[in-house]
Amino acid sequence: MIKNIMFDMDGTLIDCNAHDFIPVYVKAIKDRFGGELGSLIAKTAIGGSEVMVRNDGSRTNREAFMEFAKPIIPMPMDEFERVMTDFYANEYRAVSSVISPKPIMVKAVKELKKRGVKLIVTTNPVFPLPALLYRLQSGGHDPKDFDFVTSYETSSYAKPNPKYYAEVLERLTLVPEETLIVGNDYAEDVCAGKAVGMKTYYLTDSPIPSGDASVEPDVSGTAEEFLEFTKTL
Repeated sequence: MIKNIMFDMDGTLIDCNAHDFIPVYVKAIKDRFGGELGSLIAKTAIGGSEVMVRNDGSRTNREAFMEFAKPIIPMPMDEFERVMTDFYANEYRAVSSVISPKPIMVKAVKELKKRGVKLIVTTNPVFPLPALLYRLQSGGHDPKDFDFVTSYETSSYAKPNPKYYAEVLERLTLVPEETLIVGNDYAEDVCAGKAVGMKTYYLTDSPIPSGDASVEPDVSGTAEEFLEFTKTL
């Protein structure tokens, strides 16, 4: 019996892809900080994401990012974090231009909420929580519908490392066999989810067919089919 559902965000809960997102994100940073500093912060943000993806669990992703940024950014890290917090509350909102709602997935979340299923957003945790909540809102979701959203403050791993999901399961005391991961990335969602014993739903609207093809999802289908699936739970 499925009691918990984890959702990928980009390409699953919302329509947003890295090809469109990253240029707008970088421009927003440069618009805020200008010139040489803006370029340096943008480069650090992108490079820091790669560091967080490789994090080994010895510290949070936030701590890994700050360790990476410290020798690069010409200001104390507490000041850097303050100005970036302000950036995410203001200029970052430009990313809404490359985010579109998936109305059927909004309906599916509401349906699951009514049924008492625990709902978790397992987007790759390489951003602070406010940035992720804003993307959810831009995609038509009410963040209050979700019981937990992974972020760089609370995660010590990232996709496609299966330990990322294991950490979420442990934090929320969830049983893997009672938990379904819904996502459009075969490696990050299906293969990594299966590796920790979860059920998997491969969303095929905007598929990313990477990873081990011999690992089969428990269910696959479009957003429309997922909405119908929620009514069976």
